[in-house]
Amino acid sequence: MLSYNKAWDTRPVRYGAHQGPRDHSVGELVPAEPGAITSDVEETLSIRFVSGRVMQVAPGQQWVTQRRRGRQAWEWKRSDALVAGDRIPLSLTAGRFGRQGTSDEGYFVGAMLGDGGMTSCTPEFHGDPGDGAVSFMRAFAAKHGCEVREIPQGSIVRLRFPYLSGPRNPLTQFLRRFGVWGQSCAEKHLPDEPFSRSFWVGCVSGLVDTDGHVRERRNPKGTVHGSVEYATVSPLLARQVADALLRFGVTSRHRVVERRSEEAHWVNGYRIKARRPLNVLEVSRATALVRLADLLRLRIGYKATSLEGIAHAVGHVEPARSDMHGYDESVALDRVASIEPAGRKRVFSFAVGPASLFIVNGLVTGAS
Repeated sequence: MLSYNKAWDTRPVRYGAHQGPRDHSVGELVPAEPGAITSDVEETLSIRFVSGRVMQVAPGQQWVTQRRRGRQAWEWKRSDALVAGDRIPLSLTAGRFGRQGTSDEGYFVGAMLGDGGMTSCTPEFHGDPGDGAVSFMRAFAAKHGCEVREIPQGSIVRLRFPYLSGPRNPLTQFLRRFGVWGQSCAEKHLPDEPFSRSFWVGCVSGLVDTDGHVRERRNPKGTVHGSVEYATVSPLLARQVADALLRFGVTSRHRVVERRSEEAHWVNGYRIKARRPLNVLEVSRATALVRLADLLRLRIGYKATSLEGIAHAVGHVEPARSDMHGYDESVALDRVASIEPAGRKRVFSFAVGPASLFIVNGLVTGAS
């Protein structure tokens, strides 16, 4: 498991002279073997975080949290003492990338997951014929020996990529290789493979170009704020994108939007009574937006221009790293959204030194 190479300064906050300086560093992540493992059957709690992560833990599981009042130093809390709004550290350096895939391959897979058709005999893509995403798809198909047939459909164009010769379409084989061919909308996801950093950069860029939105806002004082949002009906794909962003050091918020129709309607001959919930990832913190703007390569012009403008407007905001915050740039803070009973289940306790902390699902939790 992953742990830290030093104990965090979690001394109780005391005021007055002779208290000594507080250490605000968190150390480095290192591989560690648990010194002891015990198990038991207990009543458990299901903790949901703002990032969308859900963990089931024993009531006595320890967490190192950040104080919400006064001097915002670290303190220990049990799971049954946590309340909504408590801040839990989340590692920005726990993720590791593999070597599979290039940036162009990632963009093609991401764009096809967004606005592509991958359930018929021939791959298809729908987009504005004048933007960079369609231009990229034309060039990518030609590079792999596929013909590009364009069928106008109002303001967008439907691109079909039949193979010029031979029994197998190379783009279909390409999508099969990356495990996304034939997936329905609610089941879209990427396989659990060690994709490279450049592949994930391209994939997230393709997803934002197709199913994303760059939004600029101004408050009554004229201050510029902004956000980058990505929406999908696939909860698994939303979690995968959120984890990829986290490995880049970009924190996001995951929310679910229920979309139910009042009346049934017909779409392509099918009677629709309700629409699937929409999973929305939102990046809105200033430092996260700046990191994301430096990371992504958006090919749709107005989105790229908007993101560049927002990043320039909020670029003066420094990361939250000060004496009153008590954490460094390798750690962000997730927040508890809700805590609910989860029934009796078998739980495991670990002992890990020297920090008595380890990483689970990106979150920092305490060892027994």
